[in-house]
Amino acid sequence: MTVKQRIFAYLQSHPEGVDDSELTRVLGIKYHAQTNACCRELENDGLVIRRRVNGAILNFLTGKNIAPIPEEPFVVPKGTPYKEMWIWEGNIQKQVIKHLQTYDFQILSETDTERRQRGIDIMAEKNGKQLWVSVKGFPRRTEKTNPSVQAAHWFKQVIFDMLDYRGRDENVSLAVALPDFTRYHAMAKKISWFKPVARFNYFWVRENGEVVVE
Repeated sequence: MTVKQRIFAYLQSHPEGVDDSELTRVLGIKYHAQTNACCRELENDGLVIRRRVNGAILNFLTGKNIAPIPEEPFVVPKGTPYKEMWIWEGNIQKQVIKHLQTYDFQILSETDTERRQRGIDIMAEKNGKQLWVSVKGFPRRTEKTNPSVQAAHWFKQVIFDMLDYRGRDENVSLAVALPDFTRYHAMAKKISWFKPVARFNYFWVRENGEVVVE
């Protein structure tokens, strides 16, 4: 998706309006100026209204439509096995483990995703403190599966994991690892109040392997 399409998709689930700074942060856009330029273009296209509210300029959708936004914002050759796609849970898990090892975490255990092994997906430790990570990928489209709908179910599962893990240990560090897709960001935004309550971080994994910690 283009940056403009990503902004439009995010605003669809935020009728209360969102300012440029928040869009830049949530969508992982590199430069604030790029976000501002795209929002102004959307305004010129008649798709967005920019209005000052309590001192901040918020972006609101006008209700018109934009070029279709794919539910799967990635391109893979037709017939590619799911496990070869970067969005597969096992590949997301591998990238998070690489990230943690770069920061001197010791990996205590990892579940066998291919065999659908139960348990905490990643258990790591640094300076005597453990980190438990719940990992999910992004669904592929099938005849019976709408990726956007299935992604909502997967997101609920990892959030339940945070409830479960925090109940098991008040002191352990927690994190949710997900592909860096607008769909997941939108759901995370809706329950932003819960993050400081359960005390966990998001690990947003990008297609190039980069992991952004929120």
